[in-house]
Amino acid sequence: MDDSMSGAGTIGMDQLPGSASDSRLRRIGSQILLTGSVVLSICLIWELLSRLDPSFWPEIVLSKPTEIIPAFFEAITTPFVLWHFWVTFQETAIGFVVGAGGGFLLGTYVALVPTFRKAFYPVIILFQSTPRVALAPVFIAWFAFGITSKIALAATICFFPVLINTITGLTVIDENAGLLMKSLRATRWQTFRHLRLPSSVPTVFAGLKAALTFALIGAIVGELTATNEGAGHLIETAAFQFRSDDVFAYLLMLALIGLAMFLIAARLERKLLFWHVDLEEAT
Repeated sequence: MDDSMSGAGTIGMDQLPGSASDSRLRRIGSQILLTGSVVLSICLIWELLSRLDPSFWPEIVLSKPTEIIPAFFEAITTPFVLWHFWVTFQETAIGFVVGAGGGFLLGTYVALVPTFRKAFYPVIILFQSTPRVALAPVFIAWFAFGITSKIALAATICFFPVLINTITGLTVIDENAGLLMKSLRATRWQTFRHLRLPSSVPTVFAGLKAALTFALIGAIVGELTATNEGAGHLIETAAFQFRSDDVFAYLLMLALIGLAMFLIAARLERKLLFWHVDLEEAT
C-alpha cells in the first residue's frame, strides 16, 4: 500500500516539469493566436477600405497590404537592403550598450552617494525633459555624417530611461529589509550586493527594454537627418520616390527587429527573475 502510494507520488512529481512546459506552450500558442487575429483583422479592414474608396486611400500615399507583403518579402531577400539594415542594427546595438551601460553606472553612483544625488538629480531631470531628437544636428556637426553620429544619438536617447530606472530601483527598497541589514551590521557593499541590487533588477530591466526601442528610434532619426546608408536612408529615398509599398515594407522590417530585441530582453529577464515572472503567471 505504501509502495504504491510512493510510486504514484513519484510519477506525479515526474510529470510536473512536462505539465509546466505544456502550460507554457499553450500560453504562447494562445498569445500568437490572439495577436495574429488582431493583425489579420487590421489588414483585412485596411485592404477593404483601400478597395472601396481608392480616392480616399490613394496608393501613392498608403499602399494596400496585398502590395506591402510582396514588397516585404522582396526586401528581406535583397542583399542591398539587408546591408543597410545591418548598418542600422550596428548603430542600435552599439548605441544601446554605450547608453545603457553609462546610464546604469551613473545611476548606481547617484543612488549610492546621497550628496551627489541631491546635487545631480535636478540636472538629470532637466536633461530628461529636453527632446534628445533635437540633438541630431549637433551630433552630425560634431561627428560628421558617419556611423558615429547615429551611435551617439542612439546612446543619448536610451541613456536616460536606464539612468532613471536604476536610481529608482536602488533607492526604493523594503524598509524592513533595510532595518534587517542594519541590525546585522552589514557594510554598504554588502547591503548593495545582497539587498539593493537584487531588488532593483525588475525596475532596471523595465528601463532596459524601453531603452532598446529608444536606441532603434535614435538610430533611425539620425539616418533620416543626414546619411547615405541605413534603414532610415532607404525609407527616406523610397518616400521621396513615392514608393509607399517599400516604405511600409521597411517599417515592417524595423518593427520586427525591435520586437526581436524586446523578446530577447524579456527572455533574459525571465531567466534572471524567474521568481518574479512565476508570480505574475500564477495570478
